[in-house]
Amino acid sequence: MKVLPRMPEFLSPLPLAAVALMAVNDRWLKPTFHNTLTGKLSDVAICFFLPLYVSALLSLATRWPRGVRLFVGAALTAVLFTALKVSQPLADLFCQWLRPLGAPFGLTGFRAVADPTDLLTLPFIAVAMLYGRATLLSRTSATSLTPPGALP
Repeated sequence: MKVLPRMPEFLSPLPLAAVALMAVNDRWLKPTFHNTLTGKLSDVAICFFLPLYVSALLSLATRWPRGVRLFVGAALTAVLFTALKVSQPLADLFCQWLRPLGAPFGLTGFRAVADPTDLLTLPFIAVAMLYGRATLLSRTSATSLTPPGALP
């Protein structure tokens, strides 16, 4: 039986809280308040959790070390996020591509607005990388402090 690799860079409280924040913001806060804060909350969440999510997915498909996976996740997030925020035609195409993927789950209302001011949230990609590296360091420290024969 093959055991899935651990993915603490994504499957930990802070990234999962970012996913929850995005869901709550998009489902309830934006329609209710529709202001500058609600407009940026999801962007902050995406810039934080997406590099970590990509890194976790790459751990399933590659044997790359976490640092490499985090870099790839950060680069992919920065390129995709920037493209979608500066080009409405690309944002529309991306939403069109997502609709069939979301349909089996009842998610069909994808909508993205190109807004270059959302690029102000890009530094959260760096925060995600720091977080991902910190989870690696804490895991390494915990393993090195574990006595031989004990479970980490």
